[in-house]
Amino acid sequence: MNAYMTRISLILAGVALFAAQASAADNAADFFKGKRMTMLVQYSPGGTFDIRARWMARHLPGVTGAKAIVRNLPGGGGVAGYNRLFRLPPDGLTLLTAHTKLVAFDLFKQKGVKYDYDKFGYLGRVIRTNTALLVRKDLPSDIEGLRKLNRIRIGASSPFNEGMIAEMFDLPITIVPGYGGSSERMAAIARGELDATTAAVSTGLRFKDRVNIAFAYAKDKRAPDVPSLAELPAKEPWRSYALSFTDIFGTVVTSPGVSEARQKYLSAALKKITGLEKAQKEAAKMKLVVEWTSPEELQKTLRPFLDLTAETTKQLKHVIERKYVGKLR
Repeated sequence: MNAYMTRISLILAGVALFAAQASAADNAADFFKGKRMTMLVQYSPGGTFDIRARWMARHLPGVTGAKAIVRNLPGGGGVAGYNRLFRLPPDGLTLLTAHTKLVAFDLFKQKGVKYDYDKFGYLGRVIRTNTALLVRKDLPSDIEGLRKLNRIRIGASSPFNEGMIAEMFDLPITIVPGYGGSSERMAAIARGELDATTAAVSTGLRFKDRVNIAFAYAKDKRAPDVPSLAELPAKEPWRSYALSFTDIFGTVVTSPGVSEARQKYLSAALKKITGLEKAQKEAAKMKLVVEWTSPEELQKTLRPFLDLTAETTKQLKHVIERKYVGKLR
């Protein structure tokens, strides 16, 4: 075959590929029109994940032509919801906003887990939550000052970020598990029962009369003077683990096996929601930070976990769940 014929063949192949991709995209769009989509929430109504799901459900019809409902399926700290999504047909009609523990539950072989975290369809993230260390007002809020304390009683519902923070900065942390949401932990700090907690930056700003924000995982324009993990001398690999886990928070996933065309269509629809003025205004009233993160970027977040050895995973689990845990509340 001469050079001319080769060039023509390549052009025709490119045209055929483009036509096939366009056809797949059109088919995906047609599939969702008039269908009923479900935002599955792995926790009870009224919490952060429920609020996010209802926000997305209100705006999904406008970008997909589908109807959207919210279904709550609490149990096992989120395990029941993840298990359910994993077993659903690969049609893309059910979405779920994942917690950081989507990966941790599977990685640490949590009881009852019947899913593989890396097999879900990762569609992107539309809302970012910036985790922070919040410290009681009468205590130092800089790392050096905190390191000099005899003990830092840090409240948690179940241990997760706290052990990694202790390792990153050599802090004298004692984790006190058994607390409910952030408001309950803020009340315990006000009583002098706790010294600190991890929560969203927005929580620190809401309770600024009783806590200072020691640091946030990412730089935050709402608190420009608060240092981020990238700006502090945190130990590796604990900083990398903490950031990778946190980046999973808020990721929208669908059941395994959904076609590439439908996943791309859903990702594009979610991205469109972040650009809707009405959706942005509504999110702002609810103190939600709308920010699009692509599936490709999220896959980079998952990569470090796929490469962990059994021994490293065991060490990570020990630090997160056991090493710094004190008495139950």
